Amino acid sequence: MSTREWLCAYAITRNRDGLDLGPAPRLVGYRDLGVVVSEVTPARFDRLDTLDPVDGALAELAREHDAVVRAVFRHEPVLPLRFGTVLDGEASVRRLLEVAYDQARDCLDEVEGHREWGVRVRHVEPAATTRPDPAGLSGTQYLVRRRERLKAIQQAREDVVGVAGRLEEALRRHAADSMGRARPHGVLVNTAYLVAEGREAAFHAEFEWFARELREAGATVETTGPWPPYSFTDVELGVLADG
Repeated sequence: MSTREWLCAYAITRNRDGLDLGPAPRLVGYRDLGVVVSEVTPARFDRLDTLDPVDGALAELAREHDAVVRAVFRHEPVLPLRFGTVLDGEASVRRLLEVAYDQARDCLDEVEGHREWGVRVRHVEPAATTRPDPAGLSGTQYLVRRRERLKAIQQAREDVVGVAGRLEEALRRHAADSMGRARPHGVLVNTAYLVAEGREAAFHAEFEWFARELREAGATVETTGPWPPYSFTDVELGVLADG
């Protein structure tokens, strides 16, 4: 009696011989595409939707997933699949590829030779506009100082917003695609860019040019990457993987 095999699916890539995936993952192929998988115990993924994001077990699983995707990404283009995608054996993996084949092949062609970079701009209240000390001030003087402070804060924010808008416009000229992400309070820009490796130097030069101006205007600016194209994988591939 055969034992049922559960496979965690990490990414779709090219079906090539000799791809170094490390000791555990393997490639399940269909025509010229393949899915990178490894055998898992389904119980490890049972509570993904209910685990706290800071939970140690969830963080460990996420690191494992990212490590496999990155290992493939060093050699081949990848379409990362949704974290926690578990399929029932190689037959299910091949069905995924068969159904998604045309779409996946087109997506791989689009992201090949590209890497994802993240850019975040956060507004910081100017240090020069600290709350006025009411000691020694009349009520009128205090209100005048307070209005001046609020006006300075508003002007600083408008300055940052204006420069941040020009930064995004400039970076889009060097990117094949861009994707806005959630912006927590105080974050003015939180965008992922898909950049061809040959355009990365120009992309980062443009970033540094605007970053200096933004920092002078009282903002914190950072870039992250390079990443596999997590933000640019067609969502439908993840939906198909749920089957």
